[in-house]
Amino acid sequence: MIKTHKPVAFLLFLFLLLAAFGLQTQPVQAVDLLDHEVDQVVVRVAPGGDIGEVNAVYGTTVLDTIPGQPDIYLLQAPPGANLLDLVVTLAGDPQLLYAELNYLTADPEDGSTNRIYGWGDGETFKTQQFGSRINLAAAHGYGLGAGTVVAVLDTGIQVDHPEFSGVISPLGFDFVDGDPDPSEEADGIDDDLDGQIDEGYGHGTHVAGIVHLVAPEATLLPLRVLNSDARGNTFKVAAAVFYAAANGADVINMSLGSAGRSILLSEAVAEAAALGSVVVAAAGNTDSSLEQYPAAESCALAVSSVRTDNNKKSSFSSYGSWIGLAAPGDKIVSTFPIDGYASTSGTSMAAPFVAGQVALLKSLAPDLTLGEIGALLGGTVQPVNDTLYPGLLGEGLIDILASLEALVSSSGFDPGSNVFASCAGS
Repeated sequence: MIKTHKPVAFLLFLFLLLAAFGLQTQPVQAVDLLDHEVDQVVVRVAPGGDIGEVNAVYGTTVLDTIPGQPDIYLLQAPPGANLLDLVVTLAGDPQLLYAELNYLTADPEDGSTNRIYGWGDGETFKTQQFGSRINLAAAHGYGLGAGTVVAVLDTGIQVDHPEFSGVISPLGFDFVDGDPDPSEEADGIDDDLDGQIDEGYGHGTHVAGIVHLVAPEATLLPLRVLNSDARGNTFKVAAAVFYAAANGADVINMSLGSAGRSILLSEAVAEAAALGSVVVAAAGNTDSSLEQYPAAESCALAVSSVRTDNNKKSSFSSYGSWIGLAAPGDKIVSTFPIDGYASTSGTSMAAPFVAGQVALLKSLAPDLTLGEIGALLGGTVQPVNDTLYPGLLGEGLIDILASLEALVSSSGFDPGSNVFASCAGS
Protein backbone atom coordinates (compact mmCIF):
# COMPACT_ATOMS: atom_id res chain seq x y z
CA MET A 1 0.00 0.00 0.00
CA ILE A 2 1.03 3.62 -0.48
CA LYS A 3 0.32 6.09 2.25
CA THR A 4 -1.76 9.16 1.71
CA HIS A 5 -0.30 12.62 1.96
CA LYS A 6 1.14 13.51 5.34
CA PRO A 7 3.49 16.52 5.15
CA VAL A 8 6.82 15.92 6.86
CA ALA A 9 8.07 18.79 8.99
CA PHE A 10 11.69 18.66 7.87
CA LEU A 11 13.78 21.51 6.52
CA LEU A 12 16.69 19.30 5.61
CA PHE A 13 20.04 19.64 3.95
CA LEU A 14 22.48 16.95 2.99
CA PHE A 15 24.65 16.24 0.04
CA LEU A 16 23.73 13.28 -2.12
CA LEU A 17 26.11 10.43 -1.48
CA LEU A 18 25.43 8.34 -4.54
CA ALA A 19 24.49 8.40 -8.19
CA ALA A 20 20.86 9.35 -8.13
CA PHE A 21 18.80 6.79 -10.01
CA GLY A 22 20.86 6.94 -13.14
CA LEU A 23 22.26 10.45 -12.98
CA GLN A 24 25.68 10.86 -11.42
CA THR A 25 25.59 13.79 -9.03
CA GLN A 26 28.21 15.86 -7.27
CA PRO A 27 28.11 16.37 -3.50
CA VAL A 28 26.33 19.54 -2.47
CA GLN A 29 28.46 21.53 -0.05
CA ALA A 30 27.31 22.31 3.47
CA VAL A 31 25.64 25.67 3.87
CA ASP A 32 25.78 27.40 7.26
CA LEU A 33 24.21 25.13 9.87
CA LEU A 34 21.81 23.23 7.64
CA ASP A 35 23.65 19.93 8.08
CA HIS A 36 21.62 19.26 11.20
CA GLU A 37 18.11 19.79 12.46
CA VAL A 38 17.50 23.37 13.48
CA ASP A 39 17.42 23.98 17.27
CA GLN A 40 17.76 20.29 18.23
CA VAL A 41 20.34 18.63 20.46
CA VAL A 42 20.84 14.95 21.26
CA VAL A 43 22.06 14.14 24.77
CA ARG A 44 22.76 11.07 26.86
CA VAL A 45 22.34 11.49 30.61
CA ALA A 46 25.13 10.18 32.85
CA PRO A 47 24.34 7.74 35.67
CA GLY A 48 22.80 9.78 38.44
CA GLY A 49 22.06 12.69 36.13
CA ASP A 50 18.66 14.35 35.92
CA ILE A 51 17.27 15.58 32.59
CA GLY A 52 14.84 17.81 34.48
CA GLU A 53 17.72 19.66 36.10
CA VAL A 54 19.51 19.94 32.76
CA ASN A 55 16.44 21.47 31.15
CA ALA A 56 15.97 23.87 34.07
CA VAL A 57 19.55 25.13 33.77
CA TYR A 58 19.71 25.53 29.99
CA GLY A 59 16.09 26.24 29.06
CA THR A 60 15.85 23.14 26.89
CA THR A 61 12.78 20.93 26.60
CA VAL A 62 12.38 17.26 25.73
CA LEU A 63 11.15 16.66 22.17
CA ASP A 64 11.50 12.90 21.98
CA THR A 65 12.92 9.79 23.60
CA ILE A 66 13.89 6.32 22.40
CA PRO A 67 11.97 3.34 23.84
CA GLY A 68 14.32 1.07 25.73
CA GLN A 69 16.95 3.81 26.00
CA PRO A 70 15.78 5.84 29.02
CA ASP A 71 18.87 8.04 29.21
CA ILE A 72 18.80 9.34 25.61
CA TYR A 73 16.86 12.52 24.82
CA LEU A 74 16.21 14.77 21.87
CA LEU A 75 16.07 18.32 23.20
CA GLN A 76 14.63 21.53 21.82
CA ALA A 77 17.00 24.47 22.25
CA PRO A 78 15.57 27.61 23.87
CA PRO A 79 14.54 30.47 21.53
CA GLY A 80 17.47 32.51 20.28
CA ALA A 81 20.13 30.11 21.53
CA ASN A 82 23.38 29.67 19.62
CA LEU A 83 23.09 25.97 18.92
CA LEU A 84 26.78 25.22 18.59
CA ASP A 85 27.60 27.06 21.82
CA LEU A 86 24.80 25.20 23.55
CA VAL A 87 26.10 21.82 22.40
CA VAL A 88 29.61 22.62 23.61
CA THR A 89 28.28 23.76 26.98
CA LEU A 90 26.03 20.72 27.38
CA ALA A 91 28.88 18.39 26.46
CA GLY A 92 30.85 19.74 29.40
CA ASP A 93 28.03 19.25 31.91
CA PRO A 94 28.85 16.39 34.33
CA GLN A 95 25.20 15.30 34.27
CA LEU A 96 25.60 14.31 30.60
CA LEU A 97 27.76 11.69 28.94
CA TYR A 98 27.65 13.60 25.66
CA ALA A 99 25.75 16.14 23.62
CA GLU A 100 25.69 16.45 19.84
CA LEU A 101 23.76 17.95 16.97
CA ASN A 102 20.92 15.95 15.44
CA TYR A 103 22.73 15.39 12.18
CA LEU A 104 20.88 15.03 8.92
CA THR A 105 21.15 11.84 6.93
CA ALA A 106 19.81 10.77 3.57
CA ASP A 107 19.30 7.95 1.17
CA PRO A 108 22.15 8.11 -1.29
CA GLU A 109 19.90 7.92 -4.31
CA ASP A 110 17.34 10.31 -5.66
CA GLY A 111 14.17 8.35 -6.24
CA SER A 112 12.20 10.48 -8.68
CA THR A 113 11.06 8.51 -11.72
CA ASN A 114 12.83 10.85 -14.16
CA ARG A 115 16.12 9.58 -12.69
CA ILE A 116 15.56 5.93 -13.46
CA TYR A 117 17.52 4.05 -16.12
CA GLY A 118 14.45 2.21 -17.25
CA TRP A 119 11.64 -0.09 -16.26
CA GLY A 120 11.60 -3.85 -15.92
CA ASP A 121 9.35 -6.74 -15.05
CA GLY A 122 9.29 -9.69 -12.71
CA GLU A 123 11.15 -11.95 -15.11
CA THR A 124 13.97 -9.44 -15.70
CA PHE A 125 14.15 -8.95 -11.94
CA LYS A 126 14.94 -12.63 -11.43
CA THR A 127 17.31 -13.23 -14.39
CA GLN A 128 19.75 -10.32 -14.33
CA GLN A 129 23.34 -10.59 -15.54
CA PHE A 130 24.93 -10.07 -12.14
CA GLY A 131 23.32 -13.28 -10.84
CA SER A 132 25.92 -15.51 -12.47
CA ARG A 133 28.75 -13.26 -11.29
CA ILE A 134 27.85 -13.73 -7.63
CA ASN A 135 26.56 -17.32 -8.13
CA LEU A 136 23.10 -16.51 -6.83
CA ALA A 137 21.02 -19.25 -8.50
CA ALA A 138 23.33 -22.02 -7.33
CA ALA A 139 23.38 -20.53 -3.83
CA HIS A 140 19.61 -20.97 -3.62
CA GLY A 141 20.18 -24.70 -3.71
CA TYR A 142 21.33 -24.35 -0.11
CA GLY A 143 18.38 -22.28 1.07
CA LEU A 144 16.27 -19.16 0.60
CA GLY A 145 16.68 -17.38 3.90
CA ALA A 146 13.70 -18.84 5.75
CA GLY A 147 13.54 -18.02 9.44
CA THR A 148 15.58 -14.82 9.23
CA VAL A 149 14.54 -11.17 9.58
CA VAL A 150 16.12 -8.36 7.56
CA ALA A 151 15.32 -4.83 8.72
CA VAL A 152 15.30 -2.27 5.91
CA LEU A 153 15.82 1.27 7.25
CA ASP A 154 14.83 3.51 4.38
CA THR A 155 11.99 5.52 2.84
CA GLY A 156 9.58 2.73 3.66
CA ILE A 157 8.37 -0.13 1.46
CA GLN A 158 5.35 -0.69 -0.72
CA VAL A 159 4.26 -3.40 1.66
CA ASP A 160 1.59 -4.80 -0.68
CA HIS A 161 3.84 -5.05 -3.73
CA PRO A 162 3.05 -8.48 -5.26
CA GLU A 163 6.70 -9.51 -4.96
CA PHE A 164 6.55 -9.20 -1.16
CA SER A 165 3.52 -11.36 -0.54
CA GLY A 166 3.92 -13.23 2.74
CA VAL A 167 7.31 -11.81 3.73
CA ILE A 168 6.50 -8.45 5.37
CA SER A 169 6.82 -8.36 9.16
CA PRO A 170 3.83 -6.94 11.09
CA LEU A 171 6.33 -5.12 13.32
CA GLY A 172 7.18 -2.47 10.71
CA PHE A 173 7.14 1.12 11.90
CA ASP A 174 7.26 4.66 10.53
CA PHE A 175 9.77 6.70 12.57
CA VAL A 176 9.17 9.77 10.42
CA ASP A 177 5.48 10.14 11.25
CA GLY A 178 5.45 8.02 14.40
CA ASP A 179 2.88 5.44 13.32
CA PRO A 180 2.85 1.68 12.62
CA ASP A 181 2.50 2.03 8.84
CA PRO A 182 5.97 1.91 7.20
CA SER A 183 4.67 2.25 3.64
CA GLU A 184 6.31 4.42 1.00
CA GLU A 185 4.77 7.89 0.93
CA ALA A 186 4.81 10.43 -1.88
CA ASP A 187 3.66 13.68 -0.29
CA GLY A 188 3.95 15.95 -3.34
CA ILE A 189 6.02 18.49 -1.39
CA ASP A 190 9.59 19.69 -1.86
CA ASP A 191 10.40 19.02 1.80
CA ASP A 192 14.10 19.84 1.51
CA LEU A 193 13.65 22.86 -0.79
CA ASP A 194 16.05 21.53 -3.42
CA GLY A 195 13.68 22.12 -6.34
CA GLN A 196 12.65 18.46 -6.66
CA ILE A 197 9.59 16.70 -5.33
CA ASP A 198 9.59 13.20 -3.84
CA GLU A 199 13.03 12.36 -5.21
CA GLY A 200 13.42 9.61 -2.64
CA TYR A 201 10.12 7.91 -3.40
CA GLY A 202 10.61 4.26 -4.32
CA HIS A 203 14.12 3.95 -2.91
CA GLY A 204 13.15 1.75 0.03
CA THR A 205 11.01 -0.52 -2.12
CA HIS A 206 13.89 -0.95 -4.56
CA VAL A 207 16.38 -1.76 -1.78
CA ALA A 208 13.97 -4.23 -0.14
CA GLY A 209 13.47 -5.96 -3.49
CA ILE A 210 17.20 -6.70 -3.76
CA VAL A 211 17.21 -8.27 -0.29
CA HIS A 212 14.20 -10.33 -1.37
CA LEU A 213 15.89 -11.37 -4.61
CA VAL A 214 18.85 -12.80 -2.70
CA ALA A 215 16.89 -14.24 0.23
CA PRO A 216 13.30 -14.67 -1.03
CA GLU A 217 12.03 -16.40 2.12
CA ALA A 218 13.56 -13.95 4.60
CA THR A 219 11.09 -11.74 6.46
CA LEU A 220 11.41 -8.04 5.64
CA LEU A 221 11.06 -5.62 8.55
CA PRO A 222 10.35 -2.19 6.98
CA LEU A 223 11.36 0.77 9.14
CA ARG A 224 10.68 4.17 7.57
CA VAL A 225 13.33 6.63 8.72
CA LEU A 226 13.47 8.94 5.68
CA ASN A 227 10.78 11.05 4.06
CA SER A 228 9.81 11.09 0.39
CA ASP A 229 12.73 13.40 -0.36
CA ALA A 230 14.99 10.76 1.23
CA ARG A 231 15.86 12.95 4.18
CA GLY A 232 15.97 12.13 7.88
CA ASN A 233 18.17 12.54 10.94
CA THR A 234 20.42 10.46 13.13
CA PHE A 235 18.04 10.44 16.11
CA LYS A 236 15.32 8.68 14.11
CA VAL A 237 17.79 6.36 12.39
CA ALA A 238 19.38 5.39 15.72
CA ALA A 239 15.92 4.81 17.22
CA ALA A 240 15.15 2.45 14.34
CA VAL A 241 18.45 0.58 14.79
CA PHE A 242 17.71 0.03 18.48
CA TYR A 243 14.17 -1.07 17.54
CA ALA A 244 15.34 -3.50 14.87
CA ALA A 245 17.88 -5.14 17.16
CA ALA A 246 15.40 -5.39 20.03
CA ASN A 247 12.87 -7.05 17.71
CA GLY A 248 15.19 -9.78 16.55
CA ALA A 249 16.53 -8.48 13.24
CA ASP A 250 19.26 -10.81 12.00
CA VAL A 251 20.40 -8.16 9.53
CA ILE A 252 19.94 -4.38 9.44
CA ASN A 253 20.35 -2.77 6.01
CA MET A 254 21.01 0.96 5.86
CA SER A 255 21.32 2.29 2.32
CA LEU A 256 21.71 5.78 3.75
CA GLY A 257 24.29 7.92 5.45
CA SER A 258 26.21 11.16 5.77
CA ALA A 259 29.77 12.38 6.16
CA GLY A 260 29.23 13.32 9.81
CA ARG A 261 29.81 10.78 12.57
CA SER A 262 27.15 10.63 15.28
CA ILE A 263 28.03 9.25 18.72
CA LEU A 264 24.43 8.13 19.18
CA LEU A 265 24.28 6.24 15.88
CA SER A 266 27.67 4.69 16.61
CA GLU A 267 26.34 3.42 19.93
CA ALA A 268 23.20 2.08 18.28
CA VAL A 269 25.22 0.15 15.70
CA ALA A 270 27.51 -1.28 18.38
CA GLU A 271 24.56 -2.36 20.54
CA ALA A 272 22.85 -3.97 17.54
CA ALA A 273 26.01 -5.93 16.79
CA ALA A 274 26.24 -7.02 20.44
CA LEU A 275 22.65 -8.28 20.25
CA GLY A 276 23.42 -10.36 17.17
CA SER A 277 22.28 -8.08 14.33
CA VAL A 278 24.61 -7.74 11.36
CA VAL A 279 24.64 -4.10 10.23
CA VAL A 280 25.21 -3.55 6.51
CA ALA A 281 25.47 -0.04 5.04
CA ALA A 282 26.03 1.65 1.69
CA ALA A 283 29.55 3.03 1.37
CA GLY A 284 28.38 6.15 -0.44
CA ASN A 285 28.66 7.54 -3.91
CA THR A 286 31.12 10.39 -3.62
CA ASP A 287 33.71 8.77 -5.93
CA SER A 288 36.19 9.59 -3.18
CA SER A 289 37.71 8.09 -0.04
CA LEU A 290 35.61 10.32 2.21
CA GLU A 291 34.25 8.13 4.99
CA GLN A 292 30.49 7.81 5.19
CA TYR A 293 28.51 6.94 8.29
CA PRO A 294 27.22 4.60 9.57
CA ALA A 295 29.07 2.52 6.94
CA ALA A 296 32.49 3.48 8.35
CA GLU A 297 31.60 2.41 11.90
CA SER A 298 33.71 -0.50 13.11
CA CYS A 299 30.62 -2.65 13.80
CA ALA A 300 29.02 -1.90 10.42
CA LEU A 301 29.96 -3.36 7.06
CA ALA A 302 30.56 -0.79 4.32
CA VAL A 303 29.69 -2.04 0.82
CA SER A 304 31.10 -0.48 -2.35
CA SER A 305 29.76 -0.96 -5.87
CA VAL A 306 31.40 -2.66 -8.84
CA ARG A 307 30.23 -2.95 -12.42
CA THR A 308 28.80 -6.26 -13.59
CA ASP A 309 30.34 -6.11 -17.06
CA ASN A 310 34.01 -5.70 -16.10
CA ASN A 311 34.22 -6.10 -12.29
CA LYS A 312 35.73 -2.63 -11.87
CA LYS A 313 34.70 0.12 -9.49
CA SER A 314 31.44 1.79 -10.41
CA SER A 315 32.18 5.36 -11.43
CA PHE A 316 30.17 6.75 -8.54
CA SER A 317 31.27 4.43 -5.74
CA SER A 318 33.15 5.63 -2.68
CA TYR A 319 36.34 3.75 -1.88
CA GLY A 320 38.95 3.47 0.84
CA SER A 321 40.57 1.21 3.39
CA TRP A 322 37.38 1.42 5.48
CA ILE A 323 35.34 -0.50 2.89
CA GLY A 324 34.44 -4.10 3.78
CA LEU A 325 33.09 -5.71 0.61
CA ALA A 326 32.06 -4.97 -2.96
CA ALA A 327 28.79 -6.00 -4.62
CA PRO A 328 26.94 -5.24 -7.88
CA GLY A 329 25.43 -1.74 -7.96
CA ASP A 330 25.08 -0.71 -11.61
CA LYS A 331 21.68 -0.72 -13.32
CA ILE A 332 20.03 -3.13 -10.94
CA VAL A 333 16.40 -3.98 -11.67
CA SER A 334 14.28 -4.28 -8.54
CA THR A 335 10.84 -3.64 -7.16
CA PHE A 336 9.37 -0.15 -7.39
CA PRO A 337 5.99 1.39 -6.54
CA ILE A 338 3.34 0.96 -7.54
CA ASP A 339 3.56 -2.81 -8.26
CA GLY A 340 6.39 -2.26 -10.74
CA TYR A 341 10.12 -2.75 -11.33
CA ALA A 342 12.79 -0.18 -12.14
CA SER A 343 16.51 -0.09 -12.94
CA THR A 344 18.73 2.12 -10.76
CA SER A 345 22.36 2.38 -9.64
CA GLY A 346 24.29 3.15 -6.48
CA THR A 347 25.93 1.61 -3.46
CA SER A 348 22.43 1.66 -2.01
CA MET A 349 21.80 -1.19 -4.43
CA ALA A 350 25.05 -2.98 -3.52
CA ALA A 351 24.45 -3.10 0.24
CA PRO A 352 21.24 -5.20 0.18
CA PHE A 353 23.02 -7.93 -1.81
CA VAL A 354 25.23 -8.42 1.23
CA ALA A 355 22.27 -8.13 3.61
CA GLY A 356 20.56 -10.93 1.69
CA GLN A 357 23.74 -13.01 1.72
CA VAL A 358 23.93 -12.72 5.51
CA ALA A 359 20.30 -13.82 5.73
CA LEU A 360 21.12 -16.96 3.75
CA LEU A 361 24.05 -17.74 6.04
CA LYS A 362 22.07 -17.19 9.23
CA SER A 363 19.18 -19.23 7.88
CA LEU A 364 21.51 -22.24 7.70
CA ALA A 365 23.31 -21.47 10.97
CA PRO A 366 21.37 -19.08 13.25
CA ASP A 367 24.04 -19.15 15.97
CA LEU A 368 26.86 -17.79 13.82
CA THR A 369 28.82 -15.08 15.62
CA LEU A 370 29.61 -11.73 14.06
CA GLY A 371 33.22 -12.78 13.62
CA GLU A 372 32.24 -16.04 11.95
CA ILE A 373 29.93 -14.23 9.55
CA GLY A 374 32.64 -11.66 8.86
CA ALA A 375 35.12 -14.40 8.03
CA LEU A 376 32.67 -16.23 5.77
CA LEU A 377 31.86 -13.02 3.91
CA GLY A 378 35.38 -11.70 3.58
CA GLY A 379 37.10 -15.06 3.19
CA THR A 380 35.16 -16.26 0.13
CA VAL A 381 35.28 -13.21 -2.13
CA GLN A 382 36.29 -12.98 -5.75
CA PRO A 383 39.04 -10.53 -6.72
CA VAL A 384 37.96 -7.11 -7.96
CA ASN A 385 39.51 -6.42 -11.36
CA ASP A 386 40.51 -2.79 -10.78
CA THR A 387 44.20 -1.96 -10.41
CA LEU A 388 43.40 1.73 -9.87
CA TYR A 389 41.89 0.98 -6.45
CA PRO A 390 44.04 -1.76 -4.89
CA GLY A 391 42.69 -2.69 -1.48
CA LEU A 392 40.22 0.19 -1.56
CA LEU A 393 37.04 -1.65 -2.55
CA GLY A 394 36.96 -4.06 0.36
CA GLU A 395 38.12 -7.66 0.53
CA GLY A 396 36.62 -8.30 -2.90
CA LEU A 397 33.39 -9.05 -4.76
CA ILE A 398 30.93 -11.19 -2.84
CA ASP A 399 30.49 -14.81 -3.88
CA ILE A 400 27.26 -15.96 -2.27
CA LEU A 401 27.61 -19.60 -3.27
CA ALA A 402 31.19 -19.82 -2.00
CA SER A 403 30.21 -18.42 1.39
CA LEU A 404 27.45 -21.00 1.81
CA GLU A 405 29.71 -23.84 0.67
CA ALA A 406 32.35 -22.71 3.15
CA LEU A 407 29.76 -22.65 5.93
CA VAL A 408 28.54 -26.17 5.16
CA SER A 409 32.03 -27.63 4.75
CA SER A 410 33.76 -25.49 7.40
CA SER A 411 36.59 -25.00 4.90
CA GLY A 412 37.47 -23.22 1.68
CA PHE A 413 37.67 -19.72 3.12
CA ASP A 414 40.24 -17.41 4.67
CA PRO A 415 39.37 -16.93 8.36
CA GLY A 416 41.84 -14.06 8.49
CA SER A 417 39.62 -11.97 6.21
CA ASN A 418 37.02 -11.17 8.86
CA VAL A 419 35.32 -7.97 7.71
CA PHE A 420 34.14 -7.32 11.28
CA ALA A 421 37.59 -7.80 12.86
CA SER A 422 37.65 -4.23 14.20
CA CYS A 423 34.30 -4.57 16.00
CA ALA A 424 34.81 -5.32 19.69
CA GLY A 425 33.66 -8.82 20.56
CA SER A 426 33.52 -10.08 16.98
